[in-house]
Amino acid sequence: MVQDEIRHPALTGGLWPVISIRIRREDQRLRAASWRPAPQAIPEDVLLPCAWRELEGLTEVAVGLSRSRIYVRELAEHELAGRLVLCLRGAPGAIQVQGPMAPVGEVLAARTRSAVLHVAAVHHAADREEDRQVWRARARQLLKASRAARRGRSVRATSAGLPTLGGRS
Repeated sequence: MVQDEIRHPALTGGLWPVISIRIRREDQRLRAASWRPAPQAIPEDVLLPCAWRELEGLTEVAVGLSRSRIYVRELAEHELAGRLVLCLRGAPGAIQVQGPMAPVGEVLAARTRSAVLHVAAVHHAADREEDRQVWRARARQLLKASRAARRGRSVRATSAGLPTLGGRS
């Protein structure tokens, strides 16, 4: 049985991929997030999630296969108070990350694939070989999506950055 959700590896002090986002806080609460410089915002390392659906969705957005919004929220586990994690849908307290995706797309796709490989390593360390193979296959799937997007099959390439009605041309 494939275990999709594992306890976030950052909780155990392990290395985990992060991406820098400009964050603005007011009274210790998250108020705004941006990919590019913004007034009163400071760069902060934000963790990537460790659930497959979110990692897959982040890659699709990063390579231009999806126009979903990316959000940032505080990590649910209280042990890492103040740490932020990326998410796709508006979880409680989530703030949408503003700004164009193009400058950070490749970096986000690479870090997402790295997170998937880290999850595979966690399963390998726990002697769950079947789960490790599933996660490694997922990493290959993300790599293929990135390569396909570079060949021009992305939403951004098809629509020249403009919103389209319906599918791709």
